Amino acid sequence: MASQVVARQISQGMQMNKGFRFAGLAVAGLILTAPTANAMLIVNGEAPRAFSGYNGQPATVTGTLSSGYTGTLQTDSDGTVTFTYLGNESGDVNRFNFAVGGQTLTESSALGTTISGSVGVGALWLSFTDLTRNSTFFNGNVRAMVFVPDVTTSGYGSFQYVIGFNDNGSSDGDFDDFVVGVNFTSVPEPGALALLGLGLVGLGLSRRRSTQA
Repeated sequence: MASQVVARQISQGMQMNKGFRFAGLAVAGLILTAPTANAMLIVNGEAPRAFSGYNGQPATVTGTLSSGYTGTLQTDSDGTVTFTYLGNESGDVNRFNFAVGGQTLTESSALGTTISGSVGVGALWLSFTDLTRNSTFFNGNVRAMVFVPDVTTSGYGSFQYVIGFNDNGSSDGDFDDFVVGVNFTSVPEPGALALLGLGLVGLGLSRRRSTQA
């Protein structure tokens, strides 16, 4: 009789361990399959661009920037994009525009002000407007915008890309006339969410068996 009880306890313990292992594998699988943000925000048609003269308010936030890429900023998955105002250094009055919800950042915005929205695959609907000269420059304008990857700021966090704008009144090409930080978070795939659900079910079953034992 004693040997049967011991055998039953061992069997229950093995079932519990299987449940915990299943849950652990499911959660680990979710982590491994979750897309990374950096991989999902890219500059399409990128071309290296060196520049100089980046200074003023933006430089106090981002440090002095001197190289990046021209092209079109886009995503290759659904998700949420967030833009953060990082300052300006310009004689003209400029504004950043994000088409989702008609949101904007202006020179009167406080440093660190953010706007965000859900986006799909493809080019981001962003632009800059030089209000002094009534000119708007859209994502992909190689003269007006440069995208600088992996920038860590002083007091405002890290960004996958910083966008430097060169307005219509500047021929200096310093890309500090209006500066915006960009971060993107992709939506987890349905399969990953299902895997997490299975893991939680396995964990719940193993706990129930442990309580009954």
